[in-house]
Amino acid sequence: TSPAEEPENTILISTNEAQQEIIRVYEKYSWPLDIGVRTVGEEYNASVLERDLLASRYRLEGFQLPDIQRLAQTRFVDTENRDFLTEVTNEVMALDPYFRAVLDSMDFFVQREDPSRVISMMRMLQAHTQMVRGLLLVTISSDGLPPGLRQEVAGIADMVLEFKVRTIGTDFETSMTVTKFRNAPENLRILVFRVTPEECITPETVERIA
Repeated sequence: TSPAEEPENTILISTNEAQQEIIRVYEKYSWPLDIGVRTVGEEYNASVLERDLLASRYRLEGFQLPDIQRLAQTRFVDTENRDFLTEVTNEVMALDPYFRAVLDSMDFFVQREDPSRVISMMRMLQAHTQMVRGLLLVTISSDGLPPGLRQEVAGIADMVLEFKVRTIGTDFETSMTVTKFRNAPENLRILVFRVTPEECITPETVERIA
């Protein structure tokens, strides 16, 4: 087994999906389940949103004896906000050479962090990925990004893939456009594909961008 095929060196970090939903999709397409999976969205809901909702309820309803006992047990009053951006960066940078990782999606951090911190994180991840010859796929919604930030993100990436869905009559056409391929512009392509239960992504046509 090559280092790139080692499950402990492969991780999916999701900010949107729940653990059970990820497992369901993997089982549907018979993908291996022995890779690392971290659901940051679920962690955020449990450690931040739940605490904020609890604090709001206390403000509205006041404290009762069971509430005070619960706070004493959980040290609620001393809880600090977790720095998920730093946690995720450190987790990826701790991976061994030839790692494979997916971060889906950066929108979670763009909406909650200073843009300069997010860009710094991406530069660190890019440098680590290149140094250890790993493979890192990061998803981000380009529509919600300011033009300047979108250009910076594209400049950091070695490859930029744009996914689109358009309506043709009563059907849908899904496509992937390779808009950037560092040092090899001849590889720019438009790939039209279907999503099938048997193979998931099934390419239909491939066109070279002139």
